[in-house]
Amino acid sequence: MTWSTHHSQLTTATAAQLWKRWTTAALWQLDDPGVAWAQIDGPLTVGTTGLVKDHGAPAQKIEFTRVEHERAMDFVIRLPLATLTITHDMEPFGEGMRATHGVVLDGPLHRLYAVLLGGKLARQLPLVVRNVTAGALTH
Repeated sequence: MTWSTHHSQLTTATAAQLWKRWTTAALWQLDDPGVAWAQIDGPLTVGTTGLVKDHGAPAQKIEFTRVEHERAMDFVIRLPLATLTITHDMEPFGEGMRATHGVVLDGPLHRLYAVLLGGKLARQLPLVVRNVTAGALTH
């Protein structure tokens, strides 16, 4: 019972540059036009929490479920009868890196949330990944 979408982008940014961009919550609003603000509550480890506020929506609690320094991180937003997971992976590719972001919905109501949220998230994902990879080169 899962719905997912992913998008990858090649970049000349280093793993350290991508990691810094991913883990600086104050920059998320620059990368994702849907995000008004975000915060991470403490050092980034599995179990660390935070908040993400999308435009026109209440702030949502996030919890990091995977943290692999300069390689990967995931966080979840718990929805009624479903879980929204935002995935981030990077791997060396040629002279640079491949950055992949994903959105995974699972749980009994994953199909409903895929209709309500999935299309919008899938459409925004390529822009978000482009913004992250470009921003990693400048910040």
